[in-house]
Amino acid sequence: MKLGPEQSAWNDRVTTQARKLGWTAYGQTAANTRTADPSLILVRGPRILVVWLRTGRRRPDRQPPVERFPGAEVHVWYPDDWPRVLGTLVTTQADNVHG
Repeated sequence: MKLGPEQSAWNDRVTTQARKLGWTAYGQTAANTRTADPSLILVRGPRILVVWLRTGRRRPDRQPPVERFPGAEVHVWYPDDWPRVLGTLVTTQADNVHG
């Protein structure tokens, strides 16, 4: 699945900010993009975030399978979540699991 302009811009915004804050960002390659897989895996020190980036409306029936990563700090972020995204990226501890 190829990202559209809105999805690509959202992905770039999160990835750029994460890297500025010292995170290593691992994203999907175009050849391996699957909607059930996380958009990004962010690593900084011992902390690992598994992140699905979404645009559009929030639909409870279309949530990613976060249960595939038990015990991991997982997030589903929409553009409206930007303050929460920043808060998560600047914290040093895993304060919010399944956020």
